[in-house]
This record gives sequence, structure tokens and C-alpha cells, in this order.
Amino acid sequence: MMKKIFSAIVLSLFAAAAAAQGLYVATDKSCYVAGDTAGCSAFCSPGASVAYIELVSSQGSAARTKLALSNGRGAGTISIPLDAPTGNYRLVSYLPGQTPDPSSGPVISIFNTLSTDRVNDGVEIVQKASRTASVSQSGYGFAADIHGDSLIVRNISGRPVSYCISLYRDDSLQSSERSRSIASFKPSGAGAPSFGEIISGWVLGADSACAGSVILAVPGSRTDCYQCPVQADGSFAVQTENIYGDVDLVCIPVGADNTKDCFVALDSPFRCPPAEGLPKLEIFRSMENDLLRRSAEMQRKAAADTLAVSLPVRGEHFFLEHECTAYILDDYTRFPTMQEVFVELIPNARMQRRGGSVSVQVLMETSVMDASPRWGSAVVMIDGVPVPDGRLVESYDPALIKVLEVYPYKYKIGDTEFDGVVNLVTFKGNMPGLLFDDFVRIYSFNGCSFPVILSGSETLSWLPLEELPAGGSTSVDCSPTQKGAIYTLNVEGITDQGRAVYFRKTFSR
Repeated sequence: MMKKIFSAIVLSLFAAAAAAQGLYVATDKSCYVAGDTAGCSAFCSPGASVAYIELVSSQGSAARTKLALSNGRGAGTISIPLDAPTGNYRLVSYLPGQTPDPSSGPVISIFNTLSTDRVNDGVEIVQKASRTASVSQSGYGFAADIHGDSLIVRNISGRPVSYCISLYRDDSLQSSERSRSIASFKPSGAGAPSFGEIISGWVLGADSACAGSVILAVPGSRTDCYQCPVQADGSFAVQTENIYGDVDLVCIPVGADNTKDCFVALDSPFRCPPAEGLPKLEIFRSMENDLLRRSAEMQRKAAADTLAVSLPVRGEHFFLEHECTAYILDDYTRFPTMQEVFVELIPNARMQRRGGSVSVQVLMETSVMDASPRWGSAVVMIDGVPVPDGRLVESYDPALIKVLEVYPYKYKIGDTEFDGVVNLVTFKGNMPGLLFDDFVRIYSFNGCSFPVILSGSETLSWLPLEELPAGGSTSVDCSPTQKGAIYTLNVEGITDQGRAVYFRKTFSR
């Protein structure tokens, strides 16, 4: 009961804004084979900073991803598992604080060409002719014309537009649900600004009451390190910036007393709703050639032909806005112990042992010129992860360290303040050889998906985050199209005044 109450309090930080915000997610096409990568482009009211997306069937969630949002736009991908059963799925999307609607969202058809598994009661074998896409066009706000090997897309809405554009091969597998468009999307006013997401969880174990705070850090990152207090019931929640990619998340309970017999457990932000109102996937024999072609293309490319596109750069961070003294250890005599490294090479940091504890101190920048320099207590990090136990630092193998960085400035993690930072950067960047105690847990964390441009023989062009001024135009290369094949151009966007615009053109080469 306490867990439910705490979760409600955490989510209420977003609920007021999220409840009023709509969310629309476009995909590069409506049909995939298991193992494919689907491109996603999100539109929502400004304010939210992350969107959760799940690919669900009547059997539950098959895949999930997060999209980072900025000014109401975001993009990324969702990987379709190789073992996803054949059937129709729904792409359910929601913002933090929202309850997902399992009956809304586009229907995505998935064919598993490597397995006979099917979604329970979700596939129907029918006898009918292959679906043939007809040459047509419709929409509002955009126009497109073919000029040689280029499609020229023009913004005729009269306003600047943020949009996504997809050019894909149309075939018998494409779902009739592709008729869904952004035309039905009606964004509301901007919500309260937010950044990143809330990571919540619990401190469990016999000594959980001793943990006053929790440290969460991503190895190798200079920005993803957070500390937050633990509530009386053992729960915690910390606001983070958006973390990108699938990473390791080091979770460390910290307390004044013994915390050896406790550990951190994380909550999942995904709701895993079973899809509702899904039509059965109709399969007929004339699909065979298209399935063979799609399967061969998926196995050939294996999503290798993607190009990363950068989102807006993060704001300033301690490690980015302060200069440090960096010691590249290969430039010096290599010493076998960390104690010798500090004594022989690092004049502005020192390691001290008192009783059974080991601490590191840094010569503060503000006192370097004073008659009596001041040494301050520092936090030691290995690849950006705080290591509270100085004995682990003392016993660490210096041969694994590439650079030792010393920041002689005050640094704050959560409510804890230090007089400096010593960051040991290893060659591998993932804390090799560091043997934490059992109370430190390292979890696989699914961060926000990177927005990518897709190209190939099925999706010829997928551009998820594009901008066009009023009256502007852009060119889409259609030279890879094959003679006699049918293709569809799909453009969906929103003007700077919040009006949905779209264009869809099916044509034959």
C-alpha cells in the first residue's frame, strides 16, 4: 500500500501536465518482419521530456523503448525481437504520469519468417487475392512532385512545420491501418516544463533502514551521476536528465551506519498493457514472395545501414564547465600501487589511511596561493561512478587507468557536498576489475533511443526530425526505386501554431 501511495506522489509531479498533453507517434511503415528496426517520430505538446512506447499484443508487451522529447518533438527506434510471434500488435505510447490506453495507437503487423509462432488467436489464414496498392495522393499542408530521381516535397501550409518523412516500398503486407494519420492529433497547450525522467525504486534488506541516500551512476558518463534521499519506508525517486542508450546503472546505498546487508531495486516505468481491439492478421498465399524478399533484406542489412542524428546538446555539467588537471599515466613511470601513484605523480591530491579507512584529499583551488593551503575531502570516481569505500580505490590496479583527473572545486551530488573530485578514467571506460561489495548492484538500464535515419530497399528513406519554413521545399532521393514496384511517400507534421499537416502519395516507378 505504501508503495502505491509513494508512486502516486512521484507521478503527480508530471500528472498535471501530462494529463492535458496529447502524444502521437508516427512510424516509417506499418508492417515489419521479426528482427526489423522500426523508426518512430513523436509529436506532443511542449513540456514533456520523455515518452514511453511499447509494442503490445494480446499476450503483453513484446518490445519497448523511450524517446527523448524536446519542444514537443522526439525520435528513436524500437527493435522488434527475432522471436516475436506473427500477428498484429499495437504501438502504445504515453507520457510520464499517464495511464496508457491499450485500445489506441497504430496497428503494426509483424511476420516472423524464422518461426511458426503466432499471437494467440491473432492470425487468420484466408483465401483471397493479394492486396494491390493503388496510385493515389491525399493530404493537407504539403505537396509533392516527382522530378527525375527526386521527390520534391513542398510546405504549402503557410507556416513553419516540424515533420517526419518516410518513403517505403508498398506491398501486400502493408496494413490497411496505414490510413491512420496525424490529422486526428490535436495537441493541447504547453505543459509545465520538465527534463529527463524520474527513476524510482526501493532499498531492501536487513540494513535498509541504515541507508540515508542512494547513488545512481552510469559508468563512462560524465553527466549521469545522481544522489537522492531514501524515505522512511525505503523508497526513493530521483529526477535525472535523459540517459541515452542501453547502459549499466550502478546503484549504491549510502548511510552513516552499516549498509552491508541491503541493496537497491529499481521500478520499471513501463506499464506493459495488453492490447485491446486488435484485428486478426490475415495471411494469404500470395504474400509469399513479399515475405521472402522482406526476410532476405532484414537478414542482409541487420539494421547496419543507420546513421545517428544528434539531439540538442545537454546543459552544462560540473565535469564540462570546470577545468581539471589531467595526468595521463602512460606519460609517467608506471607504479604498481595507487598509493605510489598519488605520492609520486599527483602533487595536488593525496591518499590517507586512518585506522581501517582510506580517504583521498584534494588541494583546493582557492587555497593554492595561501600561506597555509587547505586540503579538502574529495569524492573518488572510477569512470564517473562514485566509489564510497576508499579501500577499493587503494587496491585498484593502476595499470587499468588511462587518465587521472583532479578537480579542485566544490562538488555536490544530491545533498552531499565534497571539496573536490578525483576521477580515474580507465582504458575500457567500464570500471574493469573493480570488485564492489554485495550491497552494490549493477542493473541493465534502458535509456532513451537514439534518433536515427533509416535507409534501405524496403524503407528507402526515413527522416524523423525535419523542419521546413513556410513555402520551403526538400528533396527525397528515389533513385533506388525499382521499375514496376509501388512506393508510398508519407509526410506527417505539425505547424508552429499546433495544426496537424500531412501528405500521402502512392506511386509506381
